[in-house]
Amino acid sequence: MSTVKPSRPRGLRAGGRNGFQQQRKERTRAAILAGAASVFSATPYVFATIDELIAAAGVSRATFYSYFDSKLSLALAIYDSIEGDWQGLYSELSSMSPPDRPGLEDWLRRLAQIYVEHGYVTSLVIQLATFEPSFRQRLRDDGDRLIDTLGSAGVGGFRTALSGKAERVRARLMLTRLDQICSELAADGILSAEERSLYVGAGAEDLLRFIEGQEKA
Repeated sequence: MSTVKPSRPRGLRAGGRNGFQQQRKERTRAAILAGAASVFSATPYVFATIDELIAAAGVSRATFYSYFDSKLSLALAIYDSIEGDWQGLYSELSSMSPPDRPGLEDWLRRLAQIYVEHGYVTSLVIQLATFEPSFRQRLRDDGDRLIDTLGSAGVGGFRTALSGKAERVRARLMLTRLDQICSELAADGILSAEERSLYVGAGAEDLLRFIEGQEKA
């Protein structure tokens, strides 16, 4: 009597093949992002070309465009990859009860460290905001969502920002100020130790006054 060899379930075979394909796609996408990091670290965004990006990634032009439809979409993917880090840190403000200057100084140093760790991305974001109007709107929208989140969580001045346009403008300016401070702190070799301490102290004081609704006119 002959023995019929059981066949491998189709789902498992398809799942294994699909799993391999997904891993390959992830590796290719990671290679493109890594290549972009090397290019954007050395070349201003406005001057970087698709040819440079695909050469750095080691992929074909067709492969590049199967993942990203433009240089901007690639840059946005880089921004998206770090957005959660600083948003996560901002969410900590809602758990500071009540916030005080030493706590906010520590928070601000950790926020600045995110700028340091992501290095070239900070510069890339500034360039995108300069050369890509759609990205400027993206930053504005992201800032407004952050304000709404912090306001809904009851964080002082951000809560006030939910009540009117003027108050929201003040909240946007606060976020811009913190961004500028962190960019200064992240710049290698620019500030002395004393200046860094003064920046952190001034930023923490401004943020505390804003949260408490006592910001300077």
